[in-house]
Amino acid sequence: MAQRSRAAPVATLRFARVETSIGPMWVAETDAGVAAVSRSEPFEALRRRFPAASLEPGENDASWIESALLGGPLPPIDLRGLSAFDARVYEAVRGVPAGETVTYGEVAALIGSPGSGRAVGGAMSRCPLFPAVPCHRVVRASDGWSGWGADSALKRRLLQAERRRYVTEGR
Repeated sequence: MAQRSRAAPVATLRFARVETSIGPMWVAETDAGVAAVSRSEPFEALRRRFPAASLEPGENDASWIESALLGGPLPPIDLRGLSAFDARVYEAVRGVPAGETVTYGEVAALIGSPGSGRAVGGAMSRCPLFPAVPCHRVVRASDGWSGWGADSALKRRLLQAERRRYVTEGR
């Protein structure tokens, strides 16, 4: 059984539906940071991660989403309720500079679990925090690419925009 991150209970989870350049998204936040970002209602998953929390509509400031989609600063995140492995993966991926990519195996090595690239792929497929965790920067070693949910075109578009902004123009 996967070990879960443990911390003090969360009193309130604030959620809001926001419009973004990639379509409407749901954003849930705690006092510690962003807890979930989803294109569909994330309430069932949030209740599993934060069983003692009160879910309340809020006025979340989601302006960070557009900045993050362009490779800008990432907001604080709340990893409570996730497995320790997934939390380590997400923290490592947040350290990948805009415009650059890493492989699943490289992420595994970064978190001290060499050989667990496939498990990293599983963690990425479950990630409830895009774009606060820039999942699109993780690729398959065999071809420097991989699918990305149902929208691989978005992954390509985001990487190309970051490369133009951060690699071509300089950091």
